[in-house]
Amino acid sequence: MYLRKVTFILIFSIIASFSIKTIGTVFPQVFINVFVVKATILINAVFILSHLFFWLFFYKEYISIKKTSLKKKCVVAIIGSFAVSMIYMKKFPFVFGLQVQLPLFFLNPYYDALVPIISSVIHLIFFIALAKNLDKNEMPRLRSPIRSIIIGNSIYICLHLIVSINFIATHRFEWIKHMSRVVAVATVPVILSAVLFMLYFYYQFYRFLDSRETIERVPP
Repeated sequence: MYLRKVTFILIFSIIASFSIKTIGTVFPQVFINVFVVKATILINAVFILSHLFFWLFFYKEYISIKKTSLKKKCVVAIIGSFAVSMIYMKKFPFVFGLQVQLPLFFLNPYYDALVPIISSVIHLIFFIALAKNLDKNEMPRLRSPIRSIIIGNSIYICLHLIVSINFIATHRFEWIKHMSRVVAVATVPVILSAVLFMLYFYYQFYRFLDSRETIERVPP
């Protein structure tokens, strides 16, 4: 089951990506070193690609089999994940000293400012729908984790909203970590809470997949 393997990789890539971002927010001087910058880009690339592959295998191995009524919503969520992945991947050529000419659409600051919040809203809608479509066997194992990722997504929507409002007000795109030091450091605990809520879902979903796979291997 590829979904279980991808979920495992995603859990650790989230931890690694959040850790390096937090260190960079509290101690921005570490990014003076170009090797640290390149390592950060690689870590973020692993995170965003594992997140995208999670959604692809989530659709193939779970939604299309167990939740066919949610197939369209899941496809939209996959598109949202792909759109966000372009924000991270357009920095990837820098790691290898390459110059790649991307379509101007992906380089537009409106893309970076609006796509993350749109994607988070799409994912929020999907997980709310998923929570309503759990069967009685899934309810005990997945109800709390899905509520947890709904909360995590809601927090991220609020954070992305701050970024979008700042962009509209200043006409300059900045991630929260690039805003004033007071704002950047003050939001670290908020981001940490969102990450923990999301990690709880992925960890419990990984355990859920593990238990199902174990049961399926047991001969009747």
